[in-house]
Amino acid sequence: MTTLFVPLAATAQDTGAPVQIEEIVVTADKRAAKSVQDLSSSITAFDADKLERLDVLDFDDFIVQVPGTNFINDGGPGRGNEVASIRGLSTVADNTVGVVAQYLDGAPHFGNSYRFFDIGEVGVLRGPQGTLWGSQSIGGLIYYRSNRPELDSYNGSVQGDLYTTDNDGGLSQRYSGVINMPLVEDKFAIRVAGQFIDETGYIDNVRTSGSAINDVKESAWRLSALFAPTDALTVTTIYHGNDLNADAPTYFELGLDGLQVNQPSDAGPSRQEYDLFNLIVDYDLSWGTLNYTGSHFTNDGGYTDYLDSSGTLQRFDTVIDEHSTTHELRLASTGDSRLQWLVGLYYDEYEDFNQAIDYSLTGFDDPAPVEGTRSGGLQILTDKAFFGEVSYDLTDDLTVLVGGRLFNWEVDNREVFLIGGSDFGFVTNGIAEDDDVFYKISLEYRLNDDVMAYALRSEGFRYGGFNTFVGEALFGISEEFYEFAPDTLVSYEAGFKSRLADGRVLLNASVYFLDWQEVQAVVQSDTAGAFGQGFFTTNAPDLEAQGVELEIVTQDFLAPGVYAALSWGNTDNEFQDDAQLFPGTRVNINKGDSLRRTPRNTYSLDVGYQFAYSNQVDGYVRANFWHKDSTSTFGFDGNDGNVEVPSQNIVNMSTGANWENFQLKLYVDNLTNKAPLLNVFSGGRAGLPGGDVAVRANTLRPRTIGIEGTYLFGGR
Repeated sequence: MTTLFVPLAATAQDTGAPVQIEEIVVTADKRAAKSVQDLSSSITAFDADKLERLDVLDFDDFIVQVPGTNFINDGGPGRGNEVASIRGLSTVADNTVGVVAQYLDGAPHFGNSYRFFDIGEVGVLRGPQGTLWGSQSIGGLIYYRSNRPELDSYNGSVQGDLYTTDNDGGLSQRYSGVINMPLVEDKFAIRVAGQFIDETGYIDNVRTSGSAINDVKESAWRLSALFAPTDALTVTTIYHGNDLNADAPTYFELGLDGLQVNQPSDAGPSRQEYDLFNLIVDYDLSWGTLNYTGSHFTNDGGYTDYLDSSGTLQRFDTVIDEHSTTHELRLASTGDSRLQWLVGLYYDEYEDFNQAIDYSLTGFDDPAPVEGTRSGGLQILTDKAFFGEVSYDLTDDLTVLVGGRLFNWEVDNREVFLIGGSDFGFVTNGIAEDDDVFYKISLEYRLNDDVMAYALRSEGFRYGGFNTFVGEALFGISEEFYEFAPDTLVSYEAGFKSRLADGRVLLNASVYFLDWQEVQAVVQSDTAGAFGQGFFTTNAPDLEAQGVELEIVTQDFLAPGVYAALSWGNTDNEFQDDAQLFPGTRVNINKGDSLRRTPRNTYSLDVGYQFAYSNQVDGYVRANFWHKDSTSTFGFDGNDGNVEVPSQNIVNMSTGANWENFQLKLYVDNLTNKAPLLNVFSGGRAGLPGGDVAVRANTLRPRTIGIEGTYLFGGR
C-alpha cells in the first residue's frame, strides 16, 4: 500500500519554496522507465499514490479521469466485461473482441472484472498501438503493472474498508494486505498481496420480494518473487489468482420504481475463477537490454439466467473456459547515442470455449431439465509478430522515430449448433488468417527543457473471423456472410507537453484525426429462418473521427497545499458512405451517421487540499467530478432500439488523516446518488413497437459511504 498523499514536508506551505509536481514514470514504450511528459504520444498515467487519491478499486474509478474515454459495463462484477471506448471508438453489441487492449504485467488475457490491489502503475495509451502492442489495440491500450518485490526493505500493510450503500442488504467489507520480504540480501525477495471483498447487493426483485439480490464475494491474491543473481540479471515470477462469485446481475428495469427487476427468480449466479502466471527476465548487456515476458492464463467461469416466456420457464447457462500462452522477446539499445532501437518477437495462442445452453423447466427445482438449443464451442486465435522501432536525433532538439510490426493472425473456429442434444447438422468449422505490416512514424521537437511538441502517425488492426450460425434455413442469413474481414485504423495526431510555473503546472494537449476502415458491425437479419432472426458481423463503410484533448495538473499553484487535475476530451465521428449491410434490413447506415454510445464531450475535475492538523498529524480533503454527454443506443442492427441515454454527472468526496504508521479515510462515492445508465437495452428493434423504449439497464453502485483504515509496517 502507499501513502494517501505527498507528505506535507514537501509542500510549499511548509517550506515557502515552489514545489514541482512529482511526474509519473511509466514503461509504456517497453524501454527504460520515462516520465509521461517525455513521451511523444497521448498517455494518461496513474501511479500508486494517484490511484489511492482517486479511491480506485474498479475499472470505472480511473477510466473516467482520462480525456476522450467512455466505458460500458455489461452486467457488473462477474457477469460481463467492462468495455473501454477511447476517442469515440466503440464495440458495443459486437461479437468480435474489443478495440482497446488490456494487459496485466505483460499478459493480454486476465479475466473480465478486475479489481485493484497493490497496483503500482496504470497507463492509458490513446490512439492505435499496433506496432509495439499488436492486435486489438486499434483504439488504444490500458496496461496494469503490479508492485514488484523490493530487495532491500521488509515492509507491508494491512487495510480494512467498511461501507454501506443506499438500498443495500447490509454492511459491505473489503480487507487487503501486503508483505514484502527480502530473503537473501540484495538477491532474492518475495511479495505477497491479497484482497477479500464481501459486497452486498442493491437490486430488488418485486415479483419474489427478494431484496439486494446482486451480492458479490471475491477473493484475489498475488505472489511475486524477484531473483537478482547478478547486477545484470533479474528474474521475476508472478502468480495472480481470482475467485469471484455474484448472486445475480446488476441489471434493473427502467419501468419500475428505483433499482428493481420483475423476474421469476432471484438467482442469476455467475462465477470467474482464473489463474495467471507471469515470467519476466531482464538482462543488462551493457550496450543493450534483453527482456523476455511470458504468461499462461486459465479461466473457468460462466453464468445463469432464468426467464419466463408465454408461461414457459427457461434457464440459460453459459459456460466459459479460457486458456492462453504468450511469449515476447525484446532486445533494446541503451546509452546516450543519437541512434536508439528496439526489436522483438511475439507469440500468443488463445483458446476460448464459450457455450450457451437453453433448458426448458417445469420448476426451479426440476431435477431433469429438457435441453433446447446448445450453441457455441471452441475458437482458437493465434498471433505471431516481429516488431521494432528506431529513433534518431537529427539535432539536439529534433528526433524522428520509425516503427513497424510484421504479423500473422489465425482464427480457428469449431463452434456447433445442437437442438435437444442432437446434432442439427450445422457446424461453423473454418480457418481465417492473414498477414500484414503496420507502421508508425513520429517527430519530436523539444523547444526547451520544459516544452515538447510532437506529430505522430500510427496504425492498428483487429482480427477478422466467423459468424457462428449462418444459413438461410436456420436464421435467414445467407452463406455470403459466413466470414468477416479485419478492420484497420490509421491515426494522425499532433500535440504538445509542457511544464509551467517552475514545474507546478503540467499542461498537455493534442488533436487527432482517425480513419477507421472496414468497420466491423453487427446486423440482424430481417428474414426469419427456422429459429427466427439471427445476428451476424459484417464490415461497414469507413468511419472518420476527429477530436481534441486537454490535461492540466497543478500542485501548490492555485494555493499552498492545493492539488487540481482537469481532463477534457471532445470527439466526433461519421460514416463516410451510405450502406445497406444486409438485403432488406430496416436499419441502414447513412453517410454522416455516428457510432452509438459515443459521447461528444467527456471531462473530469479532481481537486484536493492537504494540510497539517498538528506536528504529528497530516490531513486532506478531496473532491472529484466527472461528466459524459448524452448518447444514443441506435446502431447498425437496430436491435437496441433508438433510446437516448441521458448525460451523466458523478461526484465523489473523501477526507483523511495520517500519523506515524496509520492512515484513516472517510469517503462518499456517488455523492448525489445518481444512476447513470452504463448499458441500455430496449424493448425491440428501432422503428418497431417498443424499439424506442428503454426496458432495462445497469448503473454505478448507488451512493456509498465508507471508512477505510490502513496500518503500515516495516521500512518504507
